[in-house]
Amino acid sequence: MLSYSFIFMEEKTAHLQDDCPNCGAVDNETDATFCQTCGGRLDSALLRPPAPPRPCEAGKTIAGRFVVQSLLWTAPTYNSYDAIQSSTSSRYTIVERGLGFDDQLTGASPLTPAGDSRQSLSGSLEEAASAFERFGLFKPIEQAVEGDHSYVVLEPVSGQAVAHFDQINEKETRDVGLQLCALAEQFHRHGWVYNEFEPYGIVLDEERHARLIGFDRARQAGTLVKHAPIYPSRGFTAPELFLPNAGYDSRSDIYSIGALLQFLLSGESAGTGESQGLYPVATVFPTFERLLARALAEEPSDRFQTIAELRDALTDLNLPVVLQSGHFTDVGLVRELNEDSVLALTLTQYYESVQTQIGLYIVSDGMGGEAAGEVASRVTVRAVAEWVTDKLISASLKSTHEEKIAAPTQTGGLRLAVANGHEMATTEMLKQAVIAANREVMAYAAANPQERGLGATVSVAMMVGEVLTIAHVGDSRCYLLTGDQLEQLTEDHSLVQKMVNTGNLTRSEARSHPYRNVIYRSIGSDEQIDIDIVRRRLKSGDVLMLCSDGLNGMLGDDQIRDILLVNPDPNTAAKELVVAANAAGGVDNTSVIVVRIS
Repeated sequence: MLSYSFIFMEEKTAHLQDDCPNCGAVDNETDATFCQTCGGRLDSALLRPPAPPRPCEAGKTIAGRFVVQSLLWTAPTYNSYDAIQSSTSSRYTIVERGLGFDDQLTGASPLTPAGDSRQSLSGSLEEAASAFERFGLFKPIEQAVEGDHSYVVLEPVSGQAVAHFDQINEKETRDVGLQLCALAEQFHRHGWVYNEFEPYGIVLDEERHARLIGFDRARQAGTLVKHAPIYPSRGFTAPELFLPNAGYDSRSDIYSIGALLQFLLSGESAGTGESQGLYPVATVFPTFERLLARALAEEPSDRFQTIAELRDALTDLNLPVVLQSGHFTDVGLVRELNEDSVLALTLTQYYESVQTQIGLYIVSDGMGGEAAGEVASRVTVRAVAEWVTDKLISASLKSTHEEKIAAPTQTGGLRLAVANGHEMATTEMLKQAVIAANREVMAYAAANPQERGLGATVSVAMMVGEVLTIAHVGDSRCYLLTGDQLEQLTEDHSLVQKMVNTGNLTRSEARSHPYRNVIYRSIGSDEQIDIDIVRRRLKSGDVLMLCSDGLNGMLGDDQIRDILLVNPDPNTAAKELVVAANAAGGVDNTSVIVVRIS
C-alpha cells in the first residue's frame, strides 16, 4: 500500500507578494492589486509557478541506482526522463522538480520516504491509492531529494503529455473528457480536489488512454488556499482560486477539465485571446461550444455543479457520425460481362438540430451466365434497397421529437421507426429486405425458365450512427479496418470455407482452390433462406469495406489492408483496390464499397 503525507505552508515568503501567481511576472508595483502583464490578481494566496531545473545529462544516477537515459520532455514546472535501474535494466520514468521556497513538496506527496514521521492525511489518499492507480495514475516507485531537486520515480510512462498533441476532433476530445471525468470522480469521492488537469499533468498513450503523472497539487475539499497554497497553471486553474480567502472546491476541477478540452480542440488555453468562443481558431459543433462555455463559467455557481453532470453532458452531446463512401466496379480482364451490382445510399435527417445519418451499402455478385447473373444481382440490390428505403424515408418524414427515426434497443442494437407507426430492429429490417430480394429473384427465375441457375450473393451493411448491421448470404465479404488491423466480419458460405473451418485447408490455399467459387447458400436458390447477421459498434476512424469475391480472390488480406491504410479517401481506396485486383490477374468481376466513419 502506498503512503501519502501532507505539508502545510504557513505563509509565503514576503518578497513573493508582488510576484504574479498566474504568469510569474516580478516587475509589478508594490501596492498593485492586478498584474501589469496578465491582469491577474496579485493578492492571491497561490504561489508563483516554479521554473523547472535545467535538464540533466544522460548518465546521471538518481537515488543511487536509477540512470537517466534521455530527456522525454520539459514542462513549465518539471522535467521528465527515461531511466533504467542499474542492477536490473528495468525501465522507469523520473519526474524532476526544483525544491525551493515556492515548492517544498507541498500537497500530497507521491510517496512518503521510509521512516517519515510526518502526520498522515486525515481521510487520506492512502485509502484511494489503488483506485487511482487502477483508473489512471502512473504508479510511484520511489521519491528522492538530492540537493535543490526532488525526484519521483514512476513506472514507465508510455505516451506523450497532452501539451504535445495537435488539435483533435470533437469525438476524440469527448472520449478524453469522459476519461478525465472518471478520474476526477475518484478524487471527489474521497473528498479531494485534483487541481492539476492541465496539458503537462496528463499523458495520453497511443490508444488515447488518459493517465495522470502526479498529484502534488491535490488538496482536500474545503481547505483554504492560504493554508495549503499551490502554484497555478495559467489558463487551466479556476479563476476563483486566485481570490482572497479562496477555498478548494470540486467545481474548480470542472473548470480545469473544460479548459483542457478547449485546448485539445483549439490548441489554445482558456485564458488566451479576447474571444469567448473557439471560432475562427477551431470550427467546433455548437453543442460542444455551449458545453465548454458552461464548464468555463467565471462563477462556480454557473458551471456544472458536479463531475457527474459534466460527464452526462459529454455523453449526451450530439456529435453526428459522418459517413464518407466511395465505390468502384470493373468487369476485369477475363469476363465479358460484369455480373456485379453495387449500391450506396445515405439518408440524412435533421430534426430540432439533431442529425441522424443512415448509410445503406450493398454488393451483390450474380451467378448463372447468359446475362442471368447480371439480372439476379440487379434484382437483389433493387429489392433490398426498395424495401429498406421505403421504411426509412417514410419514418424520417413522420418522426417527431418524442418518436425519433432511430432509438437504442435494450440489447444494444437499434430499432427504427417504420411507416405503419411501429418500430423494427435493424437486424429484422435487413433480414426482411433480403427475404424480399430472395422472393423476387425466385419469381423472376420462375417466369424465365430458360435462365435456369439464376442466383446471386449479397452483403448488405447499414450504418445508423455508430451502429453497423450486416446481412449476408454467399461469398461477397465485409471487412473492418480499425487502426492498422483488418478483420473479415462475414464468413463465406462456400465449400472451401467449410474446409478451412475443419482444418483441411489453409486460407492461402483456399484462394487458389479449384472449388473456391462453389457456394452452398445464395439468393434465389431456395424459398427458405438462412441469413447471417453481424452487428458492431464502430468508432471514428474505422473503415468498412464491402467487396465481391473478385477482390479477395486476387488480393490477400495484407494487400487489402495496406491499400486502405495509405488511401484515406474512400473513392481513391475503392478505385485502387479494383485496379490492384486487375493487376493481379483480374479473372473475375471486382466491386468495392469503402466507407470511412468520422
